[in-house]
Amino acid sequence: MITKERILELAQEHLKDSPRFLVELRVTSDNQIELFIDGDENVSIDECVDLSRHIEFSLDRETEDFALSVSSAGLDLPLKFIRQYPKYIGENFLLKLKSGEQLLVRLEKVSEQEITVVPLGLNPNAKKGTQKKYIQGTPLNLTLDLIEESKIEITF
Repeated sequence: MITKERILELAQEHLKDSPRFLVELRVTSDNQIELFIDGDENVSIDECVDLSRHIEFSLDRETEDFALSVSSAGLDLPLKFIRQYPKYIGENFLLKLKSGEQLLVRLEKVSEQEITVVPLGLNPNAKKGTQKKYIQGTPLNLTLDLIEESKIEITF
């Protein structure tokens, strides 16, 4: 079986001098390997292909077959690292706090240790059929250890 540790080692080796970093790695018992990468700016398809090739050429399919998928961390994947937040300043997020509280917030600022968010509430006076209007609350400073899950709110 191909180990998660081996894939992690190969991914980190390839990404170490780049602005990209590994967000999530999944390896199943039947050697289905999925890697999700992110960066300080958007990740290109070519960067995913380069990492995929690096890993594929470092493993031996003759010894053990595997399926490999390398993707950018999409909007549906929760943010896990403080480094992921700056490019989303001004965006709305759905936060689940470890206390159980759920918040709709707008990301205002990011520092090395915490994020500053403004809680948003729906405006009861907003007209039906128009874009959602929000009422802003008092800014909150949150460290990532208080956050269970942080997802970008996708609006159309």
